[in-house]
Amino acid sequence: FATGAGISYSSPALAADGTVYFGSLDHKVYAVNGKTGQMVWEFLTGDEVLSSPTIGPDGTVYVGSDDDKMYALNGQTGVLKWDKNMTDDGFTSPAVGTDGKVYFGVGTKYYALNGQTKAEVWQFDTNASVQSSPVIGRDGTVYFGSGDGKLYAVNGQTGTKIWDYATGSIVYTSMGFGADGTIYFGARNKKVYA
Repeated sequence: FATGAGISYSSPALAADGTVYFGSLDHKVYAVNGKTGQMVWEFLTGDEVLSSPTIGPDGTVYVGSDDDKMYALNGQTGVLKWDKNMTDDGFTSPAVGTDGKVYFGVGTKYYALNGQTKAEVWQFDTNASVQSSPVIGRDGTVYFGSGDGKLYAVNGQTGTKIWDYATGSIVYTSMGFGADGTIYFGARNKKVYA
């Protein structure tokens, strides 16, 4: 399947029905039939789409664009449900909780939005550039890294910091979770942490 420009950082998201969602440098978000490669729909944003889409519990597709907006799209039709203008660009890929909250980073901050209304629930400022896509733990804790060299654990409901761990180096990777609850992540200092 050919897009109008390169696909740089946007990894595909796969829906239960086999639809594949991804973004492109041609400013578009695509939905493609995973079996046939035929386009289901495309949605034009105002700039490059570097963020990876995420699918919410109700099938809504959430994705950020370098036009400084977070988008919520109907996964079946590609029709815009809402967009929210943020104060900075450089979106991380979003994560969606079981309650429908949408978590993502922009600039130096991480945000939680109500996935239905786009209302801001909370914001958390790391005071450094953020590129680490958030990951949600089983208990609803949200984990993310920052250019300040720390891994953060934040209460997903309130945005209150639970703890942080200082690596002394930039943390732009996302986290992986072991079955026993161990968190694995990498840092710019050539180390992987558990």
